[in-house]
Amino acid sequence: MSISKSPNRSERLLATSVLVIGTGGAGLRASIELAERGVQVLAVGKRRAHDAHTTLAAGGINAALGTMDPEDSWQQHAADTLRESYFLADPAIVEVVARGAAQGIEDLERWGMPFAREEDGRISQRFFGAHKYRRTCYAGITRGWRSSER
Repeated sequence: MSISKSPNRSERLLATSVLVIGTGGAGLRASIELAERGVQVLAVGKRRAHDAHTTLAAGGINAALGTMDPEDSWQQHAADTLRESYFLADPAIVEVVARGAAQGIEDLERWGMPFAREEDGRISQRFFGAHKYRRTCYAGITRGWRSSER
């Protein structure tokens, strides 16, 4: 990225290969992917660094990690997701998402997502929606179900 100062001290001119507007989960994920491929990227958002809507979401991200319920599986995650969608979701897409969810959580953890943790260091998971097992990874308790509330 190149930066040049404008004669007007309150302005700067920035040049980058890709500009990502929005620093929620999708914007940051796109920025990370581009940066890992060597692309010069600048992500801008209207909120401060740890104040994006994705981080503040009361729900969380579902992934069959089995940290709380070892019998959970991506297959059960997919079945619950299809049932919760009243079977309107595309089964092939649900399978891709359920199969890849654990890797997605691992990636987010590597990139610094502050997931809530159990005392032994495992990522904490809780019930959310109509899922059979505790598989919602979250970053702090704000609202919604806690692991112990079912």
